[in-house]
Amino acid sequence: MRRLRFAWLLGAAFFTTLGDAFGLLAMEWMVYDLTGSKLSMGALALCAGIPELVIRLVGAPLTDRINRGRLLIVLAAIKASAAVLPLLAATLGSLQVWHLFITAGVLGACSALYLPAASAALPSIAPKGILVRAFAIMEGCRGAAALLGPSLAGGATALYGSLYALGINAVIYGVAIGLLFMIPKASFVIQKEVKGDNSTGYVHELLQGFSFFKQYRPILLVMLLVSISNMGSAAVWTMMVPYGTEILQQGPAAIGLLTTFSSLGALLGVASVAMVGDLHRRSMWMPGSLAVIGLLTLLLGFTSSYGGAIVLVSLSGAAAPFFSSLSSALYGRLVPEEMQGRVNSIRYLIGGSLHPVGGGLGGVIGQSYGIPALFAGVGIVSLVCSVSAFFSPSLRMLNGPLEEVADRFAVDHSCNETRAATSGHA
Repeated sequence: MRRLRFAWLLGAAFFTTLGDAFGLLAMEWMVYDLTGSKLSMGALALCAGIPELVIRLVGAPLTDRINRGRLLIVLAAIKASAAVLPLLAATLGSLQVWHLFITAGVLGACSALYLPAASAALPSIAPKGILVRAFAIMEGCRGAAALLGPSLAGGATALYGSLYALGINAVIYGVAIGLLFMIPKASFVIQKEVKGDNSTGYVHELLQGFSFFKQYRPILLVMLLVSISNMGSAAVWTMMVPYGTEILQQGPAAIGLLTTFSSLGALLGVASVAMVGDLHRRSMWMPGSLAVIGLLTLLLGFTSSYGGAIVLVSLSGAAAPFFSSLSSALYGRLVPEEMQGRVNSIRYLIGGSLHPVGGGLGGVIGQSYGIPALFAGVGIVSLVCSVSAFFSPSLRMLNGPLEEVADRFAVDHSCNETRAATSGHA
């Protein structure tokens, strides 16, 4: 029974991610068709990123206060409704760019809570004893969806236009909602029930999410590194439609296929992590993954060949899971069940804090200096930051089996509390 519930959750994650990837490419094409401006592409990224950051900050405790299953269903329903907005506006003959900006903002706000809630639910639903593999499998499902989404969206856009692709996107979210309804509500029970909704308690829970990173400072260092990497990734992928059109001389279907190859690489990377299991030398594998992505992005800046771009984005996608799966497993093992939602929300808040900046800067730099210069600059920054992380002694505390890492931090935290108490008495 537990395996069946795990399968429903994986299916919901698959179709939700499919909808996100499908809708993103469709909206990017719509904005580019309406304006032809790289600055507008950056503005679309800002409209999605800023609400995501705000909701992720103020809404972090919600994923621990209410049933996560109901929350996931409501968020998926809002996503489906937002996808229909541009279609309704076009039917009335009043479609404008700001309609797409609103849709992007709503989708970003929902994503702020959806992924943390799904990640927080996984440890209580996944079969016991396979936590690292469970997170890798979920990454695989999301990777497979991201693999199919852009190519399907590109094909639908080429055949029917980007507008009707958003209608298909709403149907995809509807399938995710149906799968979530298959999971019994009891599967999402939170160990520590929160009573009341007073603001003092809410703020306290929010601060608890931040306190986790104060206790586990090596993880905070990793997340700061991720925020820089994600800033660069946002800049690159915000400009992927202009890059494919102007540099690679390709149309919607080919650009969707390019994005698909990135996801295919990610799926292969996830499969590798799932087969190997837990990689104990995290201080090498995690920043190493980001360093490889930086190098490949740098090379992408010098590539005008479609075939060469496919190879580079595929390899970049394959490198990503060697960070994400290992990182997710750490959170699943170190974070108490009743704090999973808020800690994961703060985790994605920190990791995505520079995402809107990257999208906005991508539009400005791409417009002013060209897309090749943008890609090369992003690659250099990512490389420098990732390589510098290898020389951080604190990251070595993350090495070893998950049980040993948890024990090591528990002992360290206990010693800090003892020193604080002794200092207070003194």
